[in-house]
Amino acid sequence: MTTASNEDIRARLRTDRAALGAYVSDASIFRRVPRAVLEPRTRAEIRAGVRIAQEEGWPITVRGGGTSVAGNGIGEGLIIDTSRHFNRILEIDPEARTARIEPGVVCDALREAAAPHGLTYGPDPSTHSRCTVGGMIANNACGSHSLAWGTAADNVVELTVMRADGELVTLKRGGTSDPELDRALLRLRDENLALLRTTLGRFPRQVSGYGLHHLLPENGFDTAKAFAGSEGTLGIIVEAVVQLVPVPEATALAVLAFPTVFDAAAAAPLTRRTGVVTSEGMGGDLLDVLRISQGHDAGDILPGGVGDPRPAGGWLYCETTGETAEDARMRAEELVAEFDSHPQHRTVDAVIVSDPAEMRKLWRIRESAAGLVTRLPDGGEAWPNWEDSAVPPEQLADYLRDLYALLDEHGLRGIPFGHFGEGCVHIRISFELGTEDGLDVFRAFMSDAAATVAAHGGSLSGEHGDGRARSALLPHMYPPETLAAFAAFKTAFDPDCALNPGVLVDPDAVDVGIRPAPGQRSKEFVPVHALSRDRGSLVNAVNRCVGVGACRSDEGAMCPSFQITRDEVHSTRGRARILSEMFRGDLHPEGTGSEDVKDALDLCLSCRACASECPVKVDMATYKSEFLHQHYAGRRRPMAHYSMGWLPLTSRVLHLIPGAARAVNALLSIRPVEKAVMRLGGVDASRSMIRFSPRSFQSLSKSRRFRAEQRPTGSTSTSEQRVSRGTVVLWPDSFTNHLDANVATDAHAVLNALGYDVIVPRGFLCCGLTWHSTGQLARTQQVLARTLKSLDAWIDGRTPVVVLEPSCASMLTEEAPELLAADPRSHRLAEQVVTLGDVVAGHVDDADWPFGELPIPALSQVHCHERSRRGHGGTGTTLARLGVEESQIETGCCGLAGNWGFEPGHADLSRSLAERELLPRIRELDGEAVVLADGYSCRTQIREGLADGARGADQKQGLHLAQLLRRALGTS
Repeated sequence: MTTASNEDIRARLRTDRAALGAYVSDASIFRRVPRAVLEPRTRAEIRAGVRIAQEEGWPITVRGGGTSVAGNGIGEGLIIDTSRHFNRILEIDPEARTARIEPGVVCDALREAAAPHGLTYGPDPSTHSRCTVGGMIANNACGSHSLAWGTAADNVVELTVMRADGELVTLKRGGTSDPELDRALLRLRDENLALLRTTLGRFPRQVSGYGLHHLLPENGFDTAKAFAGSEGTLGIIVEAVVQLVPVPEATALAVLAFPTVFDAAAAAPLTRRTGVVTSEGMGGDLLDVLRISQGHDAGDILPGGVGDPRPAGGWLYCETTGETAEDARMRAEELVAEFDSHPQHRTVDAVIVSDPAEMRKLWRIRESAAGLVTRLPDGGEAWPNWEDSAVPPEQLADYLRDLYALLDEHGLRGIPFGHFGEGCVHIRISFELGTEDGLDVFRAFMSDAAATVAAHGGSLSGEHGDGRARSALLPHMYPPETLAAFAAFKTAFDPDCALNPGVLVDPDAVDVGIRPAPGQRSKEFVPVHALSRDRGSLVNAVNRCVGVGACRSDEGAMCPSFQITRDEVHSTRGRARILSEMFRGDLHPEGTGSEDVKDALDLCLSCRACASECPVKVDMATYKSEFLHQHYAGRRRPMAHYSMGWLPLTSRVLHLIPGAARAVNALLSIRPVEKAVMRLGGVDASRSMIRFSPRSFQSLSKSRRFRAEQRPTGSTSTSEQRVSRGTVVLWPDSFTNHLDANVATDAHAVLNALGYDVIVPRGFLCCGLTWHSTGQLARTQQVLARTLKSLDAWIDGRTPVVVLEPSCASMLTEEAPELLAADPRSHRLAEQVVTLGDVVAGHVDDADWPFGELPIPALSQVHCHERSRRGHGGTGTTLARLGVEESQIETGCCGLAGNWGFEPGHADLSRSLAERELLPRIRELDGEAVVLADGYSCRTQIREGLADGARGADQKQGLHLAQLLRRALGTS
């Protein structure tokens, strides 16, 4: 092992307040402020970090993805985060069916690496897209397929561990590489043989405490498996050899619907059989929350999920396997048939799917539960802590009934889901942690719940470990002799208790250091947004983040800055934690004046991916705007906030002066002038300056020749010859109106061709987007109020308002009603806003469809705000009707994000985001393919990104849907 100097590692320790704030919590309710964070690349750097911690007297906590719900990934000393750099897959051995890895490898990354060999890693918790395998081993994680492939401990072959003195030891079946440690463990085992055999390993999900039963002779004295589930209290995993399992040849999914969640729980043990690899359960309350979060039709694909009253109140997800698709489906059909006529456990409905895409849709409902259930159906908060208790599966239904009775007794509510076939239940509970009375209820419930699960022969933890959540409750479950054996095991590895103290042995009380406890709101302020979903409180809004870490995943669009930097501070979760610390005031006594908080929010693109993809709909764009509004109150802002934030008004002034736009464009075409203007405007001079349309669209639309010029080329039908379909308002957003008027001109022609009377409002109208994104919220309200007044005649709740710019549509539908909540016109206008795609899609079946065929491929860069609003459906329908073969960019934001990409210090990250997928795919397009990008900033990013003279670049500039439809009018 190479060496790393203490001085070099000290220089790399992160001790800034933003980093410390980002790491104060994991996915639990607990808070511990660390002294420093280390992101090691090698074993030597870990050893140097351990030495520094020894010198400073700091305890050590190791952390992977930070998705632990028990508080075992936080600490008050040195945090060693293995996820950012210490994450290599060292070897895949297909013959031995093993993988040798560093602990920071993400579960899905290991599964992807094993897939070409027909293998996978068996444990698969719902956080599999971001949790690390090292963390899974440390917490003995399981997942939905544990029926077939067991827990993380079951899949450990060998571990290389660094102890608190910096020395390495290898653990495996048969012993360790340290004879002295072997003797201590053998003595511990032999002195407690009967105890270990009777109190541990009684059922698969008995995860609480240490797995000392793996040391028994009949279990092969397997020290690696005994170490698994030790929650970072024994040593630091620096390398692991894990078992891989064959990927089933074929799978099918049977979802069984039962009258109640108790019925589903009672039936679950009967699904444990050969060929059934999952038996996952959820209750009807989860579906209610899903619909609050994602719309009233969300979850309609669940059997028994539609109706009033709804037939089903509980579901089991039973995945079946087979050598062929027919075999797998036959097993699913047998299961469905059996429960359809079962005398005691009859289903009310069922569905079987074998298409992978359809299976994924169903699984996403269940996997989103960990985040969704932090909000109850009425919008109230719900918290983890009694998170993953487990009982022998045949006890589950009775245990669930007792758990619900206990909730009622304490005046609490919760939403259950979990691994019902294994007897494991996840539940988030409506604890009132912000008051002393609420904490009294919390303490009483936790103690009573521990006694309840023990009475059913169960375990406090079924897969996430005990952590700070439940370690203090272990006496309810284990006799003193077992607890003494745990203490001896801890001493054998870590005699000085340097590793993750307060967990398992000598535990913290369950109410120590609760993050949302009283004191969290000392720096709270009244927000400008109504925050109607969060009772008008930005603290409540920030508390939406429970920490499940979906923002750290490479799946989807969230969170773009983290996907490039891999820095926890730049994740949505990290920013939420930092804001929470700001409201508390300990780390940031200056509150909203904190430069550290401002810097942590700086790389948030305000793309709003979190507002849709985060399970609990954290909306960091709104939180950032509120912070900037407060931070710059009474201060001089960055020049970019004026030059970019006030762009709608300056553009309008420019177009009021005849010829001014052409003159400015001519001047800006001179490179030194362009750069000088950009520097004066406080924007990044490495980018290209925007250009202005020669005339604004509003001005063009008033000209006498305008309607004649709107007639589609080659069309024999004008709007006058068509039956009028009524009136629409074409919103002259600032980008389309002043910077790209051709788009609005083409949209006007399209709407005319469909038979609409098109109204183009006059005067200054703006949604306030650029002021909002720079945190100038008072000005945003003023602009919106003026706009509502100007548009008053058309805000009638009926007339469609066609908005061409997706970010403006998002402002009008999402932000305006929150910023002007008392003005009913803001809510009516939000209901009237439609996209051009929505309007045209409403006519795809018309006999007088005015568009010709365009049988060409198209690559769509769906604007991140449009993606967030799920507003692309109409466009997709329209493209299909035209014969366009559409594919989409999957990574979300183009990277420019309006003014953000022009602000100083953002250019490199902005370009890196574009190079993830967008620009490479455009460069690979065939000659006839088109690029669709409704967002002005997306088209700007594409134009600049292709300015290097790449082959076909001139033909691959982004088009708005309006421009493509105008082209289709010419082919009709």
